[in-house]
Amino acid sequence: MPARRPAALGAAALFLIAMACDTPPPPTGTLHTDSAGVPIATAVTPLSPPGEAWTVGELLAEIGTIDGPPEYQFADVVAAVRLENGGIVVADRGASELRSYDAEGNFQWRTGGEGEGPGEFRQLDYLGRMAGDSLVTYDPTLLRIQVFDEGGRLSHTLRAELPRDVGSPGGSAADRAVGMAGDRLIIRFVELNDEATTGIARWIDYRLVAVDLQDGAATSLIVVDGEEVELRGGDGGGYSENYYVFGNMPEFGAAAGTIAVIDTEAYRVRLVSALDGATERIIRREVAPRAVTDAVFEAELDGIVEMVFPNPDAAPAGEVDMFRRMWRGYTRAPVLPVLRSVQVDAQGSVWVAPFHLAGADPAPFDVFAPDGTWLGTVALPPGLVRAYIHYRSPYLEIGGDYVLGVWTGELDVQYVRMYRLHR
Repeated sequence: MPARRPAALGAAALFLIAMACDTPPPPTGTLHTDSAGVPIATAVTPLSPPGEAWTVGELLAEIGTIDGPPEYQFADVVAAVRLENGGIVVADRGASELRSYDAEGNFQWRTGGEGEGPGEFRQLDYLGRMAGDSLVTYDPTLLRIQVFDEGGRLSHTLRAELPRDVGSPGGSAADRAVGMAGDRLIIRFVELNDEATTGIARWIDYRLVAVDLQDGAATSLIVVDGEEVELRGGDGGGYSENYYVFGNMPEFGAAAGTIAVIDTEAYRVRLVSALDGATERIIRREVAPRAVTDAVFEAELDGIVEMVFPNPDAAPAGEVDMFRRMWRGYTRAPVLPVLRSVQVDAQGSVWVAPFHLAGADPAPFDVFAPDGTWLGTVALPPGLVRAYIHYRSPYLEIGGDYVLGVWTGELDVQYVRMYRLHR
């Protein structure tokens, strides 16, 4: 028997090797399938490794100053857009006006002002650009869309309202602009969900509505669940709402005729039609959410305190400690959100931002081609603000060869910066 043992072991080894050869290698790249006619792109590995995909490079233009001429000082920039001639138009909510600069950043004109008259704003909350360089603004206080020509002259005015055949039992109100999809402005409406229950719930729904910028015709596209909150029953009926730490929520992006929709609870992007809201494609990745430990929560709280109290020593005595106690009393989700936000660039590529804690350096964007192929990761320059529809942060414009947005410098002074995008 001992003499036959090596032969037996050799046969077993050959069997295991043969079995290993029959085992397919793990998938790589992006898997393209479909379900009920909807294309699904499942991203496994990027086309290019980190550092070898697209990059955001040199600074091309900067507009802004701390103490210079007033036309270069910004109070609260909403967005900036680049025109076909290279010029830049900036929407400043604090000044209630649009300002135009040439390709070198030299001031050209301004229009707007506080008010309700033609060309004025009560709350300048969005700036976009149509083909031909027409400028589109949105005022949620006046529920008004205004279209200007490239020289800042008012062309026409439209109302932001639901289609006549659409109603919500709990009421509906126009909220934020998501972005441009062709010649349509996509607006988020807020609606009360009449099926809310106590506990962790989403009692607010969001409806996306496309407004045709030629005739004002509105089309309801989709309705999605809103932000997770903690609902408690009131003594006299009704509900009271408490903040839910690390609660999930939807986010949106729109450009190049494409609308991207995410919910932060899972790595899944739904691309929907701006014409009728039909799902045109799904992009997904298998990403497990990270558990919320005490250490994770305290790191989040430290970041929030730093944002709320930039100089904690100057805060009234005990205010920072009271703020921390309040936050520690909130209910926390058991796991972190997976995603943070989503963008669509001028060529229809989809930029997905993974979740990050408050105060932490954001991870690079995962960038996907229009067909869902995972191209790679792209980092933004430090200090360049990312767009979050929910948090009303400045919009970010990603063009064919540039990235244009708001950069915050010392003393929290805002600058408009444009960087080269190398694809």
